[in-house]
Amino acid sequence: PERDLQDNTPSEADAAQVDNESVPQPTSPSDSLKRIHVRDGYEVQLVACEPEVKDPVAIDWGLDGTLWVVEMADYPLGMDGNGQPGGRVRRLQDQNGDGRYETSTLFAEGLPFPTGILVWGDGVLVTAAPEILYLEDSTGDGAADVRRVLYRGFLEGNQQLRVNGLRWGLDNWVYCASGSHHSGYGEGNEILSVITGQLHPIGSGDFRIQPDTGAIETLVGPSQYGRNRDDWGNWFGVQNSRPLWHFVLEDQHIRRNPHYSPPNPIQQVVTPLNPRVYPASKLEKRFHSFEESGRFTSACSAIIYRDELLFARSADQQQAQQHAFTCEPFHNLVQHNLIEPEGVSFGFRRDPEESEVDFFASEDRWCRPVMVRTGPDGALWVVDMYRYMIEHPEWLPENGKEELRPYYRLGDQHGRIYRVIPVQASPDSESARLSLGMRRASKGVTTLELLLALESRNGWQRDMAQRELIRRDDPSIIQRLTQMAASSEMPLARLHALCTLDGIGYLSAEVLSIALADSHSGVRRHAVRLARKWPCKIESLLTLVDDPDPNVRLELAATLGELQEPDVNAGLARIAARSADEPYIVANVMSSLNATNVSNVLSQFLAEIADQKPLNSDHRNVTSQLLAQVTAQGKLNEIDSAIMLVCDGELSSDRMWQYAAMGELLDGLARRQVEWDTLSGAGQLQIVKIIDSARTLVREVGESKTSGATEDLAEMIPGALPLLLRQPIQHDADLKLVSQLLVPQSSIENQLAAVNRLGDDPHSEAAEIMLRGWSGYGPTVRSQVLSTLASRTPWSRRLLDEVLTHRLSPAELDAAMRSRLISTPDEPLRQDWERVLATSNTSDRRQVIADYEKSLTMQGDVGRGAKVFSQRCASCHRIGNEGYEVGPNLLSITDKSPASLLAAVLDPSAAVESRYISYGVLTDDGRIHNGLLSTETASSMTLLNSESKSVTILRSEIEEIRASGKSLMPEGLEKEVTQQDMADLLQFLRRSLASDQAKP
Repeated sequence: PERDLQDNTPSEADAAQVDNESVPQPTSPSDSLKRIHVRDGYEVQLVACEPEVKDPVAIDWGLDGTLWVVEMADYPLGMDGNGQPGGRVRRLQDQNGDGRYETSTLFAEGLPFPTGILVWGDGVLVTAAPEILYLEDSTGDGAADVRRVLYRGFLEGNQQLRVNGLRWGLDNWVYCASGSHHSGYGEGNEILSVITGQLHPIGSGDFRIQPDTGAIETLVGPSQYGRNRDDWGNWFGVQNSRPLWHFVLEDQHIRRNPHYSPPNPIQQVVTPLNPRVYPASKLEKRFHSFEESGRFTSACSAIIYRDELLFARSADQQQAQQHAFTCEPFHNLVQHNLIEPEGVSFGFRRDPEESEVDFFASEDRWCRPVMVRTGPDGALWVVDMYRYMIEHPEWLPENGKEELRPYYRLGDQHGRIYRVIPVQASPDSESARLSLGMRRASKGVTTLELLLALESRNGWQRDMAQRELIRRDDPSIIQRLTQMAASSEMPLARLHALCTLDGIGYLSAEVLSIALADSHSGVRRHAVRLARKWPCKIESLLTLVDDPDPNVRLELAATLGELQEPDVNAGLARIAARSADEPYIVANVMSSLNATNVSNVLSQFLAEIADQKPLNSDHRNVTSQLLAQVTAQGKLNEIDSAIMLVCDGELSSDRMWQYAAMGELLDGLARRQVEWDTLSGAGQLQIVKIIDSARTLVREVGESKTSGATEDLAEMIPGALPLLLRQPIQHDADLKLVSQLLVPQSSIENQLAAVNRLGDDPHSEAAEIMLRGWSGYGPTVRSQVLSTLASRTPWSRRLLDEVLTHRLSPAELDAAMRSRLISTPDEPLRQDWERVLATSNTSDRRQVIADYEKSLTMQGDVGRGAKVFSQRCASCHRIGNEGYEVGPNLLSITDKSPASLLAAVLDPSAAVESRYISYGVLTDDGRIHNGLLSTETASSMTLLNSESKSVTILRSEIEEIRASGKSLMPEGLEKEVTQQDMADLLQFLRRSLASDQAKP
C-alpha cells in the first residue's frame, strides 16, 4: 500500500538493540533528511526507505522505470555472525509517478554479501563472490526463478574487498572491480567462465566481461568498491584513503611486451593520501590505528557526474571541467571535487563553494553513503546503507572488536536512497521526452526512442540506449547510426553511434575515416581504438601522430602495435620523439614493440631526432629504453648494431648516457642468457672498450684521496659501476676496485652505489667485502648493507655467523631487519634466526604493550619525541614534511588516547589493511625482495620499501611470491626505544595530530 515514506520511526526492535546509553538512536527518515547538509542551491529528496528497502549498497535502473536495489543484509559477518548468506535483490517501483518508490518486491534472497547490480537482457547481473550471477523472472510473479552462474572463483574473505561494479563500457564490455584483494597476478585467483569452461587468472586486477559469451579479460587494478568511467571512456577507481584515481594504461596493451616494465598505470587524481574531508557530523571514535577522523578512510564509489542538470557543461567541451563525487561513509558524507585534464590524466581542485562542509554531509552518524550515481533524470542519487557501525570487524584491534561487538548489525532494518537536484529545478523537456528508466512504462521503449536517447545529455540514457540497440540487433538502424556518427551536432552522440555500430558488427571504413578526422578529440581517440578491430586506411591513422591531444597519441601508440603495415614503425618512432617527455605515451610505444619491429623503430626514432644536438634528457631516456628492447627482443645482428650505436657517433659524446645505455644492453643480454662470444667480434670489442673506460674511471676515483680533484668523475661512479663485474677474467680485480669505494672518503652516494653493485654479484666474495668494512660505515650505508645481505639466502646465513660470533651485535639489527630475516623462505635458516633473535624480540604483543604501559604515565617531551620519530618511524611514515609515505600517514591515527597510540606502535599487525601487508618475492637470480605490493601490471610488479625505495620485477623473473600476512611495519620496536622514548614519541604524535586537526 502507498504511504508517506517520511513518517517512519525507529522500531521497538531497533530500540531494544541499542542497549548502551552512549549509542545514539536511529532517526526517522524525515528527521534524518533534515540533518543532511547539501550545497547551497541544491536540495535532497528521499525516494525510498525502510521497510521498502533495507541495507542498500548498489542500485541500477530498468527501461520500465524499475529501481533495482542490492541489499547486503548479511554485512558484516553473515546473518548468524558465521557467514550465513542473507543478501537480497529488490525491485522498487513508483506507481503514481510522484518520485517516491512506494512498491517493493523481493526479487531474490540468500545471496552471499552481494555488492553490485546491472540490468541485463530480461533480468539482472549480480556480483556475489565467489560468483557473478544472472537472475531472471521468467514466470512474471516478480521473483527470480532463473539463477544462472556465469563466472565462478572470485576471492571471498573480507566483505569490503569482494568483486563488485558492473558498469557498461563504450567498448561494449561490462567492467568490474576486483575489490582490492592482493593475490599476485595469476596467484590463487583463477576465474571459471561457466559458459566457455575455461579458467582465467586475474590475480589482483580488475576485469571486464561479456556475459552473453563468457569472455573475460584482466584489467589494471584493483579498485576497491566501484570502477566507473566518464563520458569519454576514462576509467576511475578508489581505495579507502585514495578517493579518486585514473587508470591511464590498459592491461591488454601492457601484457603484449613482457620485456618492458611500464610506469605505474594508475595516476592518483585527488591527492594526497588520506586527503581531508569536511563533515557535518561529530568525529567518531576510531579503533583501527591507521584510519583517521577528518580524512578519507572509507572512500568508495568514486564517480564522474554525467549530466548537465546539476552543473552546466563547459562551452569548450574539448577541455571540459568534470565533477567527481566520492562516498565517505565513515564520515557520513559525499565529497565533490573538480577535475580537469592534465596531459593524459587529470588534476583536481576543491570547489570554493564547499570550503567548510562537503557537498552532501549528514549530521546523523547512522547515515552511511556507500554508492553515488548519476541517475537517468540527471539527479545525483545517493545510497545510504544506514548503519550504526560501518567499519568491518576485521580492521578492528581486539579492544575495538569487544567494544563494538554488540553493534555489528545494528541498523540492519534500515536503508534510505536519496537524490540531489537543484532547488526548484524545472522539468527538462529532453529528459521528459527521453525518460528512459524514469517512467511507468505502459509499453516497451521503441527503437526510435533508443536512437533519440543516444543524443541525450544524460550518460545513463546513452549507455542504456547503446546496450539495448545492440541487444535488439535491428539492421534497419544502421543507416541512422551511420548518419549520426558522421554528422550529429553532439560529439557524445557521434561517439555512441560509432560504438553502437561496432557493437552490432557494422562499422564501415568510410565512417571510421570520418571519425578519425572528427573535430572532437574524444571521438578521434575512440576511432583510433576501433582501428585495431576494423580496417581503415593507414594514412588516416598516421595523420594523428602529431595530434594536439595527448590522449589521441596515447591511444595511437597502442593501436599501431596491433597493425602489420610497415609504415606503422615510422609512426611509433614519430610518437616517441614527439612525446618523449610523456612517460605514459612512451610506455604505450614500448608495449607495441616486438621482435619484428623493434630494430626498425629504433633506427626510425634516431632519424627523427637526428637534427637535435645535443639530445635532451627525454630523448636520451627513450633511446636507452629502445636499446634495451632491442637487446631483449632483437636478432643478434640487430644487437650488434645497437652496440655500435652506443659506442659510436654523436651519442657517445655523453659518457654518463653511454654507461647507462650499455648497462641496459648487457642486462638484456644476461636475461636472454646470450653470451658475448655469440656476438660479432666488433661488438665484443666495443663492449670491452666501454667497460674498460668505466673501470678506469672507478680506479681513478677509488685511488684518489682528494675528492676535489675528481669531483666531476666521482659523480659518474653510479653510472659506471654497473659495467664492472661483467667479465670473469676481470672479476677479482673489479671486486677490489669496488671495495675501494667502501671507505669514509667516498661520498655516501658512491658507497651506496658500490653496495648495490656488489648486491648484483652472487659470489660469496661480495658479501665478505661488504662485511669487511662494517666498522667504517655510517648508518645509511649500514642499512643498505644489511638489506643487501638479507636479499640472498647464503649471505643471510653469513650474516647470522657474524651475529653468532659476536662480531655484529643483534642490537644493530633494527625491528624492520629482524622481521625480514625471520621471514626468509629457507625454513632451517628461519628457525636459526628465530633462535638467535628470541632474546631480542618478544612474540607476545599483549605482554609487550603491558610492559610499556608505564610510559603512559611518564612525562613526554615533544622535541625528544620528534627525534625518536625521525630515527625509528620516518623511513616508512610521514608527518608534515618529515618522513616517507610508504605506510599510512601517522596523522591518520584517529583515537588519540595514549593507550591506543601505544598499541598502534607496538602491535602493528593487530589490524592491518591488505595494502599494507608485506610481500616477499624470490627472483630467478636467487635474490629475495620484500615490501608492499604497490603496483601490478601484466608484465611486472613493484614492491615499495622503507624510504620509498622501490624495485620493479618483471614477471618472467619471478620464482615465487609469498604474502607475510603481517604489516610491513615490524614488530619489536620495543627493543629500540626505552619507556621514556615511548613517552616522548607518544607526546610528539599527539601534539602533531592535534595540530593537524586544528588546521582549516
